[in-house]
Amino acid sequence: MNILIKISYDGTNFHGFQIQPDERTVEGELNKGIEKTVKHPVKIFYAGRTDRGVHAEGQYANFYSDTTIDIGNLPKVINFNLPNDVSVIDAKYVADDFHARFDAKLKKYRYVIYRSRYRNSLLYNRAYEYPYEVDPDRMRKALSYLIGEHDFNSFMGKGAIVKDSIRSIEKIDVIEDGKFLYLDFVVKSFLKNMIRIVTGTALEIGRGQREIEYMKNALERKSRKAAGPTAPACGLYLVDVKY
Repeated sequence: MNILIKISYDGTNFHGFQIQPDERTVEGELNKGIEKTVKHPVKIFYAGRTDRGVHAEGQYANFYSDTTIDIGNLPKVINFNLPNDVSVIDAKYVADDFHARFDAKLKKYRYVIYRSRYRNSLLYNRAYEYPYEVDPDRMRKALSYLIGEHDFNSFMGKGAIVKDSIRSIEKIDVIEDGKFLYLDFVVKSFLKNMIRIVTGTALEIGRGQREIEYMKNALERKSRKAAGPTAPACGLYLVDVKY
């Protein structure tokens, strides 16, 4: 049976999602927890990688098992075998040829910014605490240049190994909620650190440190040096995946 699970995690103490030798990763903990639950080796296929420090409300992975545990109870049983900073929050059977990565249509990410002069201990490692005034309308105008398919080389982190840097952004929303500012991205896939670099650039524009056209110029120059700083990982969440 092919089982699809939905996963949430606090990425603070993980060295990213993908399994790595001698490092604590989300995939590594999931593998151990699932195998302890179903009593046999498994290989999990996940919707996408997240970097070190990035969180998830709706990561997905599938694996094959003949376990007799009721599918409704499976998340609860797996969670007994997982650490507190990663949880399985749903499970269901899917077609035998379903693949969590290759069948993903779109992914939604949210970058959380907390606009306050004073830090909030409850948001430590859960949001980017940004003590500056920003103009969301300036950010919206700048981000509009990125909608559609483009070469996002300027917004790619160092060390990325890719065939090309062409990617497509379906939608970007800038949402104001009191002291919180949310940047919601809907994408098929993205480059290493792409959303965080876009966010860092947009914040500089929002503060008035850069002109709105700076985003467009950075995109056209196709050089990492042309864009702004990389926002910290703690504000980024994989919210959901559309299949």
